[in-house]
Amino acid sequence: MALSFSIRKKKLRSKKRLYEIEQQLGNAMIRISKTTLVNIRCIDYAEVSFGGALMLKLKNKEQDYVSRTYLPAFKKAIGI
Repeated sequence: MALSFSIRKKKLRSKKRLYEIEQQLGNAMIRISKTTLVNIRCIDYAEVSFGGALMLKLKNKEQDYVSRTYLPAFKKAIGI
């Protein structure tokens, strides 16, 4: 399965799995869901949403939710 993602409007494809890319990128990126990695430096702020979910607002005006599965690791990574 190939993975595609965009960086500043450029699209890149990789035949690696998301966990392999996550391992290569190290601490700069953190997984927030089964299909999403986020650059920690690109997070503008986080706010608590319905049901205790955490919504991230990114500096590029995108937003995404941290899934319940990855929430404890996310909180630990950013020091909450």
